[in-house]
Amino acid sequence: MEFLFFGKINKIKIKIYKERRGGMEKRRLGKTGLEVSVIGFGGIPIQRLPMRKAREIIRLAIDRGINFFDTAQGYGDSEVKIGEGIKGKRDKCIIATKSPCRKEKEAIQHVEKALKRLKVDFIDLYQIHHVSKSSELEMVISCGGALDGLLKLKEKGKIKHIGITGHNPSLLKEAIEKREEFETVQFPFNIVEDEEDKFSLIKAAKNLSVGTIIMKPLAGGVLPHPSLCLRWILQQGVDTVIPGMILPSEVEENVKVGEEVLPLSEKELSLLKDSVKELEKEFCRRCMYCMPCPEGIHIYLIQELGDKVKVGVEEVKKMCQEMYTRLPKNVEDCTECGECEEKCPYNLPVRKMLREKHRLLTQRI
Repeated sequence: MEFLFFGKINKIKIKIYKERRGGMEKRRLGKTGLEVSVIGFGGIPIQRLPMRKAREIIRLAIDRGINFFDTAQGYGDSEVKIGEGIKGKRDKCIIATKSPCRKEKEAIQHVEKALKRLKVDFIDLYQIHHVSKSSELEMVISCGGALDGLLKLKEKGKIKHIGITGHNPSLLKEAIEKREEFETVQFPFNIVEDEEDKFSLIKAAKNLSVGTIIMKPLAGGVLPHPSLCLRWILQQGVDTVIPGMILPSEVEENVKVGEEVLPLSEKELSLLKDSVKELEKEFCRRCMYCMPCPEGIHIYLIQELGDKVKVGVEEVKKMCQEMYTRLPKNVEDCTECGECEEKCPYNLPVRKMLREKHRLLTQRI
């Protein structure tokens, strides 16, 4: 009875909050204190849009209540386009960007570059991108590491908050437990990539008041029922979810989720789980336990690029194929040693999957 009573109070509070603020629901991003829209804007796909269309989609997102924009040094010209899109609306936006900086000097250089590309005086959240190995984490947090550089820039007001991103939830949990300077953590999480260590990371982040940012909520766009997927994630207690958007219809559909965050009914949850059963049989969770490949093949990235091609959106397909051509090693370099399959905790036929992804990534559009 006590649980139900407090549940009713919370519903009343949410209703009052929405009536006062209107539109998109916002949540506090951990100890940053930032109030972020529960639906954020993932900045990867807009690198394929012409500047005019990119600007229009960003402005539509702002007008519809999205205030959290995620980008990165490695997302082509995404930083430049977001900078253009937020012109005149900077006060309504929380900008997050990142780079694979590992050393102090490198971090400072990357931030200076981002400030110029975004055309802003400061960056709300700067994240250390894709920390996947213990050796990388130690480099980042050691004396003279990237964290030291970002802390100096924070003192100067060039960045306001510091975060970390990656695909290894256990390592990210270790990072936020070791260093309180990490104010946010960003990682992939969805109805398929829902391993126990991700729930453990979410719980640890909440206990430490570290903000949680969820990327790849639709597993790179391959999951059906996007609205149900987003609602499922938001009911897990995370702070914001950042799907990529390039169409006005995608913005409108995602915004509707954020305007009234409702938990899934039993019927909706059953529908969602049934719809991904086939996908789960051969789906790379990007845990990276298969890495490193003896031949230097970037296994998990190729899996991800190939999955995105399956979606069938022409612009996304072109982008993924172009990225594949730029990789130093591809599937043709595989020697069929089978080491990746021996290390895969999900017993996936990795070599067969890679051959299929290679076909998708090299076929003519």
